[in-house]
Amino acid sequence: MKQTLDIHDYYFGVIIATPEYLKSSKRVRLLDGIDYDPFSEITDTESLIFGVTTLLKKETIDGCDSYIDQYNSRYKNELSYQLNSPNRLGIVLAYVKPFTDYYTESPTWYLEEDIRENGLLPQIYENHTYYISYSKLQNSEAIITLGNYEEVIQEEYLIHLLGEEMYSRMTGQNKEFVKDIDIQ
Repeated sequence: MKQTLDIHDYYFGVIIATPEYLKSSKRVRLLDGIDYDPFSEITDTESLIFGVTTLLKKETIDGCDSYIDQYNSRYKNELSYQLNSPNRLGIVLAYVKPFTDYYTESPTWYLEEDIRENGLLPQIYENHTYYISYSKLQNSEAIITLGNYEEVIQEEYLIHLLGEEMYSRMTGQNKEFVKDIDIQ
């Protein structure tokens, strides 16, 4: 299999739900017992305000940048987003940053079948923050992240949304409240 995945085509994005999405029957997106609703793990309020972080592939179609959500799609290219615009389901890409802002090491490719047969996963975890898995059997490639930057990306999104001053005030008040609780 030709290794074609380019990490510079990948981005992290924060997607948020719209009220229309939360009310829509299209929200129920099951396939083989797997729930592909990106917001199934959080409350509706959290999905409207904070959203979730997801890995996206950027493609330019007819001069417009589209971001393909490979993780939350039931089939290839099912979910795509344009920045700050609701998609056909009512999900908005609110924030986007390049994958390489967080993962700076050069890509390392591992054949999925070799990982399983040779028990390479502990070695991979020890030596890499991410790797690219490819499979000859499934003719597919995927970025596998090992370091977790979701909290950092969420924090950056909130600073972008609220501004640094408002974000600092909100988190500063929250820290004081936490200190008060710890004392009692």
